[in-house]
Amino acid sequence: MYSKLKQKGIHHVCLRVPDLHTAANFYINAFDAALVAEWGAEGKEDHAFILDLGTGDLLEIFGSPEPFSLGKWQHVAIWTDDMEAAYERAIANGATVATKPAISHIPTRSGQIVHMKYGFLNAPGGETVELIQDVDADAH
Repeated sequence: MYSKLKQKGIHHVCLRVPDLHTAANFYINAFDAALVAEWGAEGKEDHAFILDLGTGDLLEIFGSPEPFSLGKWQHVAIWTDDMEAAYERAIANGATVATKPAISHIPTRSGQIVHMKYGFLNAPGGETVELIQDVDADAH
């Protein structure tokens, strides 16, 4: 059900893909996205799904036979608590590996260190998905 779950932040990121149903099923099956709303006519340019990737982190997906040529996001990043399981599930649902998971300890300008495991996948619709998992400071 469509409802406002956050007060501020990004409402949604929009994605256009060659096969709307394949893309929607990928996010639902690989990342437990929940279907929030669907509108438009089957096979038409206005057919879209809104999926929730978290608590109000919405992904809007349209099918389009033509490439969308305006501004393009580099990737969408999705939190995970289990990188290996998330990779396996994404691959089982049609993703391919762009980079294997790696650990990074990124120093910020303020002096804080961001500790994460990250990796990139190519989703079935052609888009790039980054997975991010928080890790401890001593992770290798």
